[in-house]
Amino acid sequence: MTHHAPFQCSRRLFLAGVGTTFAGALLAACGDSTAEVAATDVPVGSAVIVGKFIVAQPTAGEYRAYSTVCPHQGSTINAVDGDTVVCPAHGSVFSIADGSVLTGPSGQPLTAAHLEENAGTLSVGQ
Repeated sequence: MTHHAPFQCSRRLFLAGVGTTFAGALLAACGDSTAEVAATDVPVGSAVIVGKFIVAQPTAGEYRAYSTVCPHQGSTINAVDGDTVVCPAHGSVFSIADGSVLTGPSGQPLTAAHLEENAGTLSVGQ
């Protein structure tokens, strides 16, 4: 019968593993942190969902962008309903004009995203 000694993890191996795991998790969480959409594809008085962002045009020529992450429990907002967006998990409804909560349970507004317009293209990022 062969007897094997139990595996022992050195401090160096442990720290390397922790660092590698953290870096991988960080990269996975970041994913694609930018998106682009033609300004003409965003309807006046409504919004579109592009990647991880909500791009809205509350009034003609005025653009806003928000994260699709619902501030209530982190679910992904995936529905536009006229001048609002709706979280499918618990039904929170948010205004596209300013990201405010119209119907809870969310107690926090949408997180604004950075938006730039250049030659008819809207670029959105964190």
